[in-house]
Amino acid sequence: MAPDVARAHRALGPGCGVVLGDIRTADFGPADAVVILDVLHYMPLGDQDRVLARIRAALSPGGLLLLRIGDTAAGLRFRLSNWMDWTVAFARGHGSTRFHYRTVAQWRAALQALDFSVQAEPMSRGTPFANVLLAARTPLTPNHA
Repeated sequence: MAPDVARAHRALGPGCGVVLGDIRTADFGPADAVVILDVLHYMPLGDQDRVLARIRAALSPGGLLLLRIGDTAAGLRFRLSNWMDWTVAFARGHGSTRFHYRTVAQWRAALQALDFSVQAEPMSRGTPFANVLLAARTPLTPNHA
């Protein structure tokens, strides 16, 4: 969103490389690492999968994707996370937003289908939320199977 890009430029300087774009269509260019925090659940699962495939194609061998997600299998913690997402979206002027979440197991399966190795690390210690960090790495050599 434009206000977020402007805030990044104020904080990091105009040459920080933060640009306005739609993650579903923006050119990623080649990358060694990609970080996505609390974004993909705003789009339908098919769009999420296409974004992940584009990221996989952009990452170099041994590249890293860090993805923070809310785990739908986390019961009350997830419901609280979902309520917070809805509240933030509403406060930002998005009205009633439909979210598209997955369990950690579903995220792992989607990433492994793209030839990522995946580790999940809980990120909720000391909070009431269901956040998990997925560290997904591409193979060091292309898979020719």
